[in-house]
Amino acid sequence: MKRLSNRIYNREALQRLVRSVTFFKDIVKLDQDQFELLLSVSEFVEAPAGDTLLRKDDEAHTLYFLLKGQVTVLSEDEKSLNIISPGEVFGALSMVTGRGRSATVKSSTDVVLLGIDFKYFQQVDDFSMFSMGTKLVAYRMVVHNIRWTLEVNKMKSPNHSLVLKLSKAPLYAGVRGGEEELESLYEQSRVLADLLCEWNDSMD
Repeated sequence: MKRLSNRIYNREALQRLVRSVTFFKDIVKLDQDQFELLLSVSEFVEAPAGDTLLRKDDEAHTLYFLLKGQVTVLSEDEKSLNIISPGEVFGALSMVTGRGRSATVKSSTDVVLLGIDFKYFQQVDDFSMFSMGTKLVAYRMVVHNIRWTLEVNKMKSPNHSLVLKLSKAPLYAGVRGGEEELESLYEQSRVLADLLCEWNDSMD
């Protein structure tokens, strides 16, 4: 992967790509200044078809949003496990667990990505840079991403021994938009991520 050249995409074109992603749409609606701040600590990168974007077990720091192209999640024997399309996020699991990457990801076509260092969101009660609203949007996205992956696994293997654990995973039913929801989302992300890691390990 390499940093995206401004000669290929100007700032306006890049922002149009970013605004196609639900996460960033929500941030723009919430606070334009937070959106600009988020972009300032993000990096646009490009990669050709066939490039390895993430390698299983590598140390993880960055959460990626696919802006253009298509990428494939691969098993250890190079079989396709999942296809990621524009607008989707990948790399969330490692951000929550602190473990190495859970799978190898390669570009199926030429791709454009936006990478964000998740360190800005790991201190869930620190609002010196990103607001509670921004962190709520971020953790809602992470929880949705991991839970959706687990639900897909459940559809594929409805009799898996971990299905019961998934049914007991916490949900938040309180008032949305405050510290209580953020703390709940943070805890959900950790519980669901550990469960997904356990599920992945059971498939090895």
